[in-house]
Amino acid sequence: MKAVHFGAGKIGRGFIADLLHNTGYEITFVDVNEKLNAEMNQYHNYYLYVIQEDYRRKEIDKVSALSPITQPEEVTQAITDADLVTTAVIADNFPKIANNLAAGLKARLDAGKERVNVIPCENAFYCGVMLKKELLKTGILTEEELDKIAGIPSTAVDRMVFAADRDGRDGIDVGNTFELVIEKEQLVDPDAEPIKDAEYADNLDKYLERKLCVVNGGHTMSAYIARQMGYDIIQDYFMVPENKQLTRDIMLQAGAFIEKKHGFAHEDMVDYIDATIGRWSTPGVKDTVERIAKAPIRKLDPEDRMVKPAVQCEEYGLANDLILKGIAAAFLYDMDGDEQAAQIQAYISENGIEKAVSHYTGIEAGSRIYNEILKYYNEYAAQKTNK
Repeated sequence: MKAVHFGAGKIGRGFIADLLHNTGYEITFVDVNEKLNAEMNQYHNYYLYVIQEDYRRKEIDKVSALSPITQPEEVTQAITDADLVTTAVIADNFPKIANNLAAGLKARLDAGKERVNVIPCENAFYCGVMLKKELLKTGILTEEELDKIAGIPSTAVDRMVFAADRDGRDGIDVGNTFELVIEKEQLVDPDAEPIKDAEYADNLDKYLERKLCVVNGGHTMSAYIARQMGYDIIQDYFMVPENKQLTRDIMLQAGAFIEKKHGFAHEDMVDYIDATIGRWSTPGVKDTVERIAKAPIRKLDPEDRMVKPAVQCEEYGLANDLILKGIAAAFLYDMDGDEQAAQIQAYISENGIEKAVSHYTGIEAGSRIYNEILKYYNEYAAQKTNK
């Protein structure tokens, strides 16, 4: 079996390709990193190191790589011949892969090949819908043609992965637990399971919202708060019991609306949260606040990991004060080199925080949660000034 995977970053190689390899696929990566491509084409393998198993080395073999820039024809042919296509590129980068992917699917259609599953594995709400929109924007395929040649489900993804330079090779440290939930109804064959060890769900909403709002939201808000406290490494923040408890409480607030909306048992939610925080606190793991907090404009979107749970908790009459503090901290995030952080700070300088809150979050000016965010923002700003 052959799989084409867009994105040879940490999630791509350390998570999705690991599952593809376990399923029995030969994997062709499509990535712009020529150095990494050359290494995979030289050795046709790479290594993962399982953190909780004393960094046990695991080989991922039968791999090769193509450049979408210098080898577009080869990418098209690979998609034409593939049994499965997957992505792990960050949903914001869908426009960058859309032309290559659409061209491959069109060639596949013209060649009379069967429909293929195209599974985007991204931390974004209904990433399958997002990818389909970008493919249609290329004009290479009509919606009818796209539906005729591809099944594009959305997913929920979660695994701890870190870059590692071991044994003189570019490897990846990975956690021993993961979650990949695939929207069953959108697969070419809803009864098939194209990726081993994934979970196939009829109701993806509950998993998507749990992952996005509880896990991604808790991690991101912790990073923004940690930045205000002066931390650069998130594990240093978690070493302080009060900080770990704050993150747990933020996640429990987000989890409360998930429980109410989707029927998760509270005990299960608590176990899910504690296991997640335990993973983030694994000894020897080193993850930066900069990585977790990057791209704050996207993360402040009304449908993303912070504002969504804040608004939903408000609608359900549930506590959300700690979530609102996390949102406020995001407006003070000022990491050098983060273009979106710079854009937010420039907007605040020109228009004021009052306009910025509504502009980026969609929260109505004058509402209770709007006023609370402003209050917490000013408290954080005062603390920063007094340092």
